[in-house]
Order: sequence, then C-alpha cells, then structure tokens
Amino acid sequence: MSAENVVEVRKLLNTVGKNHVLHRDLELEVRRDEVMTLVGGSGSGKTQLLRVILGLKRPAGGSVRVFGVDWQRGSANEIRRARQRMGMLFQNGALYSALTVYENVAFPLRERKGLDEDAVRAIVNAKLAQVELEPQHGKLLPANLSGGMVKRVSLARALALSPELLILDEPTAGLDPDRSERFVQLIKRLREEQRFAVLMVTHDLDTLNDLTTRVAVLADQHIIACGRLDEVRDHPHRFVQNFFGGDRGRRAFEG
Repeated sequence: MSAENVVEVRKLLNTVGKNHVLHRDLELEVRRDEVMTLVGGSGSGKTQLLRVILGLKRPAGGSVRVFGVDWQRGSANEIRRARQRMGMLFQNGALYSALTVYENVAFPLRERKGLDEDAVRAIVNAKLAQVELEPQHGKLLPANLSGGMVKRVSLARALALSPELLILDEPTAGLDPDRSERFVQLIKRLREEQRFAVLMVTHDLDTLNDLTTRVAVLADQHIIACGRLDEVRDHPHRFVQNFFGGDRGRRAFEG
C-alpha cells in the first residue's frame, strides 16, 4: 500500500444477496490530506461502498486496505486500531436518541477505554467547542436539537478520537442553504487545523465544489472517472454530463 494513501480498494467485487452484483473490478484510492468525493446515481451503491470501506460489510472479492490494514486478513488488534483512526458522519446524524449530546460525543471515547471521566469530559467539551457548541449544549437530548445542531454534534462525535480519516455521507442533506454553507465552512476550518483526509458522498454540487480535492464517479458497477473536478466534468459518460451539466452545474461552478 502506498504511504500516501489512507484507503486502497483493489478489484472489488461487491454483491447484494446471492446473485446481484453491485460493484465489479472497482478501484479507489484516498490520499492523505485530501477530500475525495464519491458521486453516483441512485442505486449505484455509494453507501454500500462506504460500508465495505468501513469494514461493516465483507466484499465478495478483491481487497480493501485502510491505513495498510486489510479488512479480510488483518488481526483483530490491527483492525481495531485502524478503526480508531477513522470517524464517520452519517447522513441523518445517527445520534443515540436516549443519550444527551454529551453522552453521544463521549460514547466512542468510553468504547476505547483507558480514559478516566475527567479526561473524557475535557475531550468532549473540546470537541463541542471545535464545532462551535457550548458545554451547556451537552445536556440536551437529540430531540431538542435543530437540524444544524444535529450535524454539529454528529461531527463532534466523529472527531472524538481525532481521526486521520473522516467519512461523510451526505453531510449537508436536510440543511437549508445558509446552514449548509456554514457547515461546509466548519469542515474546511477543521481540516485546516487537523489535516485529516475526507471521503465524502454528496449529491450537492455547492458542497462538492467547496470541499473537493478529487472526485470519483461511480457508474456501471465501477469507478469510471477519478481526478480533479475540472478533469472529471469533461468525461463523456451520460451520468457525468447530466450530473455536472445544465443550469445547476453552471450555478455551482461558474457562479
């Protein structure tokens, strides 16, 4: 595995059920200190690919390495350490509804073990501050949060272990344009401060344009194009032209 990559997917075969092939011969790399954005049509398997990269789903063939650890062949300790170097922001936040904001952010810290409560409290409050929330917000339950606050708390939890790779599944979904822009600026600021890599799935062209270093296009069961945004936008595939073209694309990239 190249030292500059945090993720390497090689010849991936990913199936659903016994017979349906979702991905075949799929190749993808995520480099250190970049934002790799994955785009694809409905049903192309973007979230399923994230599950394989996270180690939550076993592929039918090929290999997936994260921080040099092969999910299929690594030892339990190697896999555990690699997972602790990753953070995940789910599309709907996926906060535990019965836990307070504080307890949600503390959850991965306690799972890691070895930290006393004073250390947990200090880290939780620091992570809340990083996402522009105050310690008193820690007492709230998810049901009492706005959509924007849910995203921020979820981001704080994803960053709790100071990951080197942050995975974002539709990070601005459900946010109005103003909140979406503020959230994108927050992610940009945190990346500048902490230098983590990002693998992001999004259909929002403004978010993509603001954050992306490289973009990978998932279509026809594999990555059909991967590179800088200006390179990929010229690809002749129908999905690429429909996704990036038209008025929506002009507003995002030329406005």
